[in-house]
Amino acid sequence: MTIATKVKTSKKDLDSIKVPELPSVAALKAAIPEHCFVKDPLISISYLIKDYLLLAGLYFAVPYIEQYLGWVGLLAWYWAMGIVGSALFCVGHDCGHGSFSDYEWLNDLCGHLAHAPILAPFWPWQKSHRQHHQYTSHLEKDKGHPWVTEEDYNNRTAIEKYFAVIPISGWLRWNPIYTIVGLPDGSHFWPWSRLFETTEDRVKCVVSGVACAICAYIAFVLCDYSVYTFVKYYYIPLLFQGLILVIITYLQHQNENIEVYEPDEWGFVRGQTQTIDRHWGFGLDNIMHNITNGHVAHHFFFTKIPHYHLLEATPAIQKALEPLKNTQYGYKREVNYDWFFKYLHYNVTLDYLTHKAKGVLQYRTGVEAAKAKKAH
Repeated sequence: MTIATKVKTSKKDLDSIKVPELPSVAALKAAIPEHCFVKDPLISISYLIKDYLLLAGLYFAVPYIEQYLGWVGLLAWYWAMGIVGSALFCVGHDCGHGSFSDYEWLNDLCGHLAHAPILAPFWPWQKSHRQHHQYTSHLEKDKGHPWVTEEDYNNRTAIEKYFAVIPISGWLRWNPIYTIVGLPDGSHFWPWSRLFETTEDRVKCVVSGVACAICAYIAFVLCDYSVYTFVKYYYIPLLFQGLILVIITYLQHQNENIEVYEPDEWGFVRGQTQTIDRHWGFGLDNIMHNITNGHVAHHFFFTKIPHYHLLEATPAIQKALEPLKNTQYGYKREVNYDWFFKYLHYNVTLDYLTHKAKGVLQYRTGVEAAKAKKAH
């Protein structure tokens, strides 16, 4: 993850893109069945409990997995922990958006219960993540998804340029790089990081950080105060959870053809149409509460639709965007059984953005492919 700067490329020779009429948020909302906007606290809590039970089951099973399957079984267990840990994160994700329930106190309580055990400080994450949704595909304001321009790329050191290409980087980009070190948005644990501007924000940072610390200490006690056991059975699973989360968020907003907009070209609906639903298959989408294959609906109504209604809302949005099917602004969905390898491939090929039109950027590989196609 890198920090994008403003583009200084000359725009004199760039043409403007004529944008077709896009549906309003109100029109999209009217197309979705009303019950999709109903938040049921009992249903939401049931998913929190379910994810806790799944994690407990995995911990119960790990001694037998190691005994009979050895290191191969342990590696598979790490992947399973990463997926179920990401499911728990998604419940807290609903809490952060207010789509868990209509009660802020319940959202905050359950958000901490979901995020603190996986060392994700709830209130700081809520703050940084909210801006990502408010400014999706905005070149300068899209937090959590900083866009790298050609100028940025050329000014980087070799490590900065190619760190994301190294496969192991995925295990580190959430925790510790994003949440602890604070690249690019600021540390989510340090109350005086650039992420926080008010005393209230800093107090919330401390509270959420203490909740994480308490969970980590409880895990350390349960590991009989053994650093080796703590790392093996608690921290490494969290690294896998971070990897899965990075893959989810990366693939939802990346391919060769997505557009990113400078301030004069950006609009809320236009930005959200660059989001991609990805079907992982093998039951993984359901386990992770459809954050993978219901993300377009989530982005349009991130404070209003709970995760268990996303798949019901998706066909309505797809239908509403049908007139835009052959444009850059139609509904986007891909089937990615190869999600891990797709993630690795994109980290190699999607290096930086360049202008495709006035105020509109696209990945270099996409612009070059379009030019080559046009030449033929």
